[in-house]
Amino acid sequence: MNLRSVGVGLGFLVAASVAQAAYTININQSGANVVITGSGSVDTSSMTALTTIGLCAIGDGLISSSALCIGTETTADQFDNVLTPSLSGLSTSTVAGASSSGPGVYIVGADLYLPENYVSASPISNSTTFTGTTLAALGLTVGTRSLFVPSGDEIIINIGLAPVAPPTPASIPTLSDYGLLGMTSIMAMLGIAAVRLKRS
Repeated sequence: MNLRSVGVGLGFLVAASVAQAAYTININQSGANVVITGSGSVDTSSMTALTTIGLCAIGDGLISSSALCIGTETTADQFDNVLTPSLSGLSTSTVAGASSSGPGVYIVGADLYLPENYVSASPISNSTTFTGTTLAALGLTVGTRSLFVPSGDEIIINIGLAPVAPPTPASIPTLSDYGLLGMTSIMAMLGIAAVRLKRS
C-alpha cells in the first residue's frame, strides 16, 4: 500500500462523513413534561425553497400525526415534497408546545420548513417543551425513524431513547522522560548498526 492509496482512502472517508450529516430530534420524558430537542444540520444544496411562510401557526411548536415543529415560531423557507418517506403516524393527537427556543424547524408530511435564508449545512439547535404530559398521552411510540432529503442527509427522530453519552476515551500510557530518552538511544544504536551492516 502506497501513500497515494492511503490519501485516496482518506478522501473517500471524509466525503462519506460529510455526506452523512444529520439533524437529530430527540423526544423524551423530562419529569412531568415532554421535551423535544433538535440539533445538527441539513444539506439543502440539492433543494430549492418554494416560498417563505409563517412557521408553526398554532403556537410554540407542535406535534401531530404527520407534523412536528420545534423551536421558536419564525418565518421559514418551504422545501416541498423533499422528505422520504413522508412523516406519518407520529402522534395520536395534535398538541401545541408551551415554550420553545432556537430557530424553527417544521416537518409536515413530505415537506420540510427551515429557518428563512438557511445556509446549507449550517448548525441548528432548538427545543420545544410540552408541559404536564407524557409520551404515552401524546400517543408516541418508543423507537427511531429516519427521513431523508435529496442530498442523502438524514433527519433522525428518536422517541423515548435517552441520548447516549459519548464513551470516555481510555488513557494512553506515555513514556516518562527517561523512558523516552532510553527508547531514542536504542533506536539510534539500531540505526548505526544497520548502517554498519550495509557497508560491510
